[in-house]
Amino acid sequence: MHIDPKPTFRTAFAPALPWPQPTEAFLAMAGGAVGIGACALMVWLMHAYGSLPLFLMAPLGASAVLVFAVPNSPLAQPWSAILGNTLSAVCGVVALALLPLETAPVLAVALAFAAMMLGRALHPPGGAVALLIGLSPDLLTETGALMIVFNTAVMTSVLVASGLVFHRFSGRKYPFRTSLSQSGPPPMRRLGLTEENLSDLLSKFHQSTNLGAVDLARLVAAVEAELIQPPFEGVACADAIALEHLHVAPDASLQEILSKLQQSETSKVAVVNADGHLAGLINQRDLLRVLSKGSSDGSNFAPPLARDLLHAPVTSFDGTLPLVDALHVMVRDNLDHVPVCQEGVFEGFLTRSLLLEALVWPATDRKAA
Repeated sequence: MHIDPKPTFRTAFAPALPWPQPTEAFLAMAGGAVGIGACALMVWLMHAYGSLPLFLMAPLGASAVLVFAVPNSPLAQPWSAILGNTLSAVCGVVALALLPLETAPVLAVALAFAAMMLGRALHPPGGAVALLIGLSPDLLTETGALMIVFNTAVMTSVLVASGLVFHRFSGRKYPFRTSLSQSGPPPMRRLGLTEENLSDLLSKFHQSTNLGAVDLARLVAAVEAELIQPPFEGVACADAIALEHLHVAPDASLQEILSKLQQSETSKVAVVNADGHLAGLINQRDLLRVLSKGSSDGSNFAPPLARDLLHAPVTSFDGTLPLVDALHVMVRDNLDHVPVCQEGVFEGFLTRSLLLEALVWPATDRKAA
């Protein structure tokens, strides 16, 4: 089916946002009132008991929308809000000092854009701050350049501080998580994507100002959970391992090892001690290396035992590990066979084919069959 990539008039100009949840709408409304109320209280306190002539600015309303309605946006973060508005105020003052009133607003906004982007502090209300100052030569005369910049920084800081306090109780995360190693999905649930990988993807699709790398990781993990979790829910590694135990004793001969590999058609065999504990693994490459050496040595070749060929497994799973976690590790590390142990006792192998079987045929159905 061909899909026309060109948007229609209806889709192009229809609302891009879904209907808000009532709780989200209420929290945004309450947060905006708290933020602007805190700024107004600061102004009143300074006029009543202090000496700083602070004042409210219209762009603070736009900043409040970001801080309280979309607190996860990179544009709403404390660095972006405080530095973005402050740099924009400086640009507005500079534009008024350099150009006449008719052209000062143009330069103010242009300089604000450049300053915010270079400072990695893009904050849309900053454009309004620069334009407001560029249009207000009387404000500059009455208040002074330094006071305008100081007022912008202080008022934005008060707004951000109220956001920090408010969101501790709102259930939203603010400030935005900036480190994938400290937040986002657990490492076992990631498919090998680093913070740099995710940032590159966002830049490729021109979304770096709309979404952060950590939130993208959370979204990817949530999608994976929706697709994988239902069939894997409540299933551990011990529920999905191979029924036959592909293992030999440490004193097993080379012929026994080859026979076991041929019977199971696997690339690995486990070496298990008398008490059932896993001693190591033998894979086909180990055997090929030994056989190649034996063919070159001729009659001097002494076939090794299993204990001479084994090596410690790079990865092993506990039998109680959720199968969904094992899936992520095997995909991330490109593993085909992983030994599963229960308190050190070898239980069997978890393979990619068994994972696929568990995905399409839940454990409860397998047991019933």
